[in-house]
Amino acid sequence: MAFKVAMLGAGPIGLKRHAPAFRDTEGVELVACCEMNEERGKVMAETFDIPLYGSLAEMLEKEEIDCVDVATNERLRPEPIIECFKAGKHVFTEKPLAGALGQYNVKGTDLDIAKKMVDAWRESGKHFGMNFNYRTAPHALALKKAIDDGRIGDPVSINVYAHLDCWSHVIDLMRWFNGDVCELCGFMPEKDDPCPRAAALKFENGTVGTLTGVLNNRAHLILKIEYLGTLGRGVIVELTGECQLFPEDGSQPMEVLWAPADGNPRGAFDQTFTDSVQNFARAVRDGKEPPVTMVDAYRELEIDASIPVSAETGQPIKLEHYA
Repeated sequence: MAFKVAMLGAGPIGLKRHAPAFRDTEGVELVACCEMNEERGKVMAETFDIPLYGSLAEMLEKEEIDCVDVATNERLRPEPIIECFKAGKHVFTEKPLAGALGQYNVKGTDLDIAKKMVDAWRESGKHFGMNFNYRTAPHALALKKAIDDGRIGDPVSINVYAHLDCWSHVIDLMRWFNGDVCELCGFMPEKDDPCPRAAALKFENGTVGTLTGVLNNRAHLILKIEYLGTLGRGVIVELTGECQLFPEDGSQPMEVLWAPADGNPRGAFDQTFTDSVQNFARAVRDGKEPPVTMVDAYRELEIDASIPVSAETGQPIKLEHYA
């Protein structure tokens, strides 16, 4: 029996990224879509030959659905996600989990609604997945493998820089590479909105790190992550750029663990959406926990939301890990 997925939201992400990936996954069937904008909704309905609904409640009532892809923006997604869980559906969505003022302006108050989402997820017993598609980028996979294989040694520190377009993703990658953050101090200037930000981090594994986000220079270096271990330093750059390993032993040469064959540091990026969606779909279809869970989604948001709280109060924040 097919794993049946319905789309909520027919914007570019849903139409061009998520829906095609679900459709092309073996054992998965797109069965319906819901979109308040009738023109956009018709495009999705016609593209995938599925019925269009103007109400989530109506779609949930009339269609046989296993999972809803909530492809709306962060301002609008909390309420429908909770509704889908209450209806007993699995949920897949974009990042961040919540953001009443948008992804560039996540606040401490966003954690209040996020906790309600966590509660609804727990009560439903259903699976949740988030499109942290940077985890499927080849350079990130190469660095993760080097870490897991022990090639970089015991962790020492991690330093992350990113354009705010990548902000949620690099926070997730930071956790994926180095584990959970237990405490942070955030810093933000007062004059810009949305503004650049930075944080000093303490991790549960005893290491330290830094996290910096800006809105400048998007056309060039959009992200850089340096993971320092006792045996070397692993570095990834750009959306799908090189992964380099610099051994601690200075007599050993730098090694390129992955590099784009065509030299384009963003050329493999589109594929990450397909891989991320399909990794979720296959796992839930087969009754397994998806690779990215509600715990990952909440703890990413917790870090993001704690930076402005720390910056405003001038105090370090201990993270409670509600999820």
